[in-house]
Amino acid sequence: MGLFKLVALLLAADFIGAVDSRAINYPVTSASGLDSLSGPRSNHTAFAKALNTAQTSYMCKSEYIDFSDSAALSKFNIAWCPQNAYQTSNSVVWRLTAECGTTMIYPWDFQYGKIEARVRVSPGSGVVSTILLAGPDPADELDWEWVGKDTYTAQSMYFVKGQRVDPNAAFVHTPGDTPQDMAAGFHNYAIELNKDSVKWYIDDWLTRTLPKLDGVPFPSGASRARMGVWDGSQTSGWAGTVDWSRGPFTAEMQWFKFTPYC
Repeated sequence: MGLFKLVALLLAADFIGAVDSRAINYPVTSASGLDSLSGPRSNHTAFAKALNTAQTSYMCKSEYIDFSDSAALSKFNIAWCPQNAYQTSNSVVWRLTAECGTTMIYPWDFQYGKIEARVRVSPGSGVVSTILLAGPDPADELDWEWVGKDTYTAQSMYFVKGQRVDPNAAFVHTPGDTPQDMAAGFHNYAIELNKDSVKWYIDDWLTRTLPKLDGVPFPSGASRARMGVWDGSQTSGWAGTVDWSRGPFTAEMQWFKFTPYC
């Protein structure tokens, strides 16, 4: 990282959104979930590339998708390694193998709104579970990410036009005084994009608010939900390194909700 970019990031820290007092600031080593969920370039198909075009498809209708419904997975596009996204009797499983992880994309956009999902994240050093909102390239992006080497904390971050604005991701735990292992059970996670703010939630508890401020880049174009798991071994220690002898690694989602504010 160049000196000028580092100084700019440090100055931008003054404008980071408010985070609950139990949040922890970590070094600048986390990665864009959008880039990582895109998969290796060698695995991209023409279909997957088409999903990253400048086109958006806005829908002004809420949708709740329960993965106990056998047809639920058909409501998503599987843009990367479809063999690693499969349904059980009450969830969809995201699997990471040495070959690849997987990416699910909800095919509709909103200008403002909220996405929610009930998820069990994956344990394991190097394994990254992700739920995010992103727009067309160069993407505005809003993330929830979990690194499998520390599943007691979740991190929120954002990007504007593909560039990191806040120098530190905000790490938070589950509501209450005793943090819970988010790989041991399911929790509800949400990202809400408003005209003047972004909000991140765990189990309906507001963990972070990012206000829109004059003169400060704001991710207003984050419009489409993506989710999955990926190998974070190449992220300079942020996620750790995968030990494939302990795999495959899995995360699960029981339901997903899309609520546009129209």
